[in-house]
Amino acid sequence: MGFYDTMIKYVGGIVRGIYRVTLVGKENIPPDTEDNAAPAYLLCANHQGLLDPFVIGATIRVKIYWMAKESLFRVPIVKQIIEAFGAYPVSRGTGDVGAIKKSVELLKNHKSVGIFPQGHRNPGIDLRRTEIRHGAGMMAFRAECDVLPVCIATKNRRLRPFQKTAILVGERIPFSELGLLEGNSESYRRATELVFDRICRLSEDYRSTQGWN
Repeated sequence: MGFYDTMIKYVGGIVRGIYRVTLVGKENIPPDTEDNAAPAYLLCANHQGLLDPFVIGATIRVKIYWMAKESLFRVPIVKQIIEAFGAYPVSRGTGDVGAIKKSVELLKNHKSVGIFPQGHRNPGIDLRRTEIRHGAGMMAFRAECDVLPVCIATKNRRLRPFQKTAILVGERIPFSELGLLEGNSESYRRATELVFDRICRLSEDYRSTQGWN
């Protein structure tokens, strides 16, 4: 058993237990791209808390590469844990351009990447009221990859221990449906908005079934 598999089995199990995680849409999770060289995809999710990548990774159990601050990799124990869950360092000075280049490189090498279109955490706020950035559209265009919409759903829209957390996995969005015919800011904006709308719908449908306002 590799280090990643060990972390998912033991640390992932602890994470799922602490956050009382329920997985919805398991049938929509593509196979691990690193195992069979299947086409990589860009996982896009809403962002509620610092541990979102860990909760998603521990739940879907497929290795996704996430951007993380370079400073986190200087702490030995933290470095091992976040690397096991697929994190890679991004230097503050490189900005979004450096992060996007690294992500596209990973995608082209059959490694799926995770990104939060909101750019930063938005705890307690309705998804429709949050702003989004358009890097997801740019990454998908440059890598010519599909997108997997994922939503973290909690009653109060905050990721907290010992409260019910649902990881909702939507249907994979083929690259051809993203409308990325041209590599410009307008097409990136439209593609990212399409993806984020799918994430919002996952949230709204699930909240409705749970009776959450």
